[in-house]
Amino acid sequence: MFRIILYFLLCLVSCNGNNQQKKTKKYFINKVEVEKASYSKDSRAILGELYVKMKNHQASFKNPEYFDSTVLMVDTILYDPSLNKIAVFVVAKNPTYRNTHSDSKLPFYYNANCYLGKRVYVDSSRFELKQLGPFSLVNFDDIREIREAIRNDYFLELSTILDENSQPVFKYNIDDIRFWDSPTGWKRMFE
Repeated sequence: MFRIILYFLLCLVSCNGNNQQKKTKKYFINKVEVEKASYSKDSRAILGELYVKMKNHQASFKNPEYFDSTVLMVDTILYDPSLNKIAVFVVAKNPTYRNTHSDSKLPFYYNANCYLGKRVYVDSSRFELKQLGPFSLVNFDDIREIREAIRNDYFLELSTILDENSQPVFKYNIDDIRFWDSPTGWKRMFE
């Protein structure tokens, strides 16, 4: 129960009090499909890049709770139409004893983050990856719950986050096809 309350408080704070949801209109839903073999190849390459970041305690892996026994999982990869830009949801699985703030009796807990990436070379599986805030989900006991929570944050709430002037930080949710070319979307991180 404490984790659920903490999650909602973090969402409230990260949304600057906006705490709204805005579903992407069906017409703009990103429906880019990728062959299964390419998706698997990209997943493996992404995990390789993320394990390097984790080993060096970079990006979302700065906390010492991440160590060589942390298991990283690619939950979802979203592609732009060129297949050269991506958004990826990553779930980290750690043993509960690594979390000094946990009172859970379960053996593992889960954290999740979103990364944006671009292919290093066309037709390669190497990506330059950058962590996308503002949401960072931590200390979930159930992998299904954290998978649902990260989707809600990036598919329903990303476009509702306001800056200090009450202006949208991101114009579109990450499942919106317009996200890839928006100055407040993917371009914000890479251009």
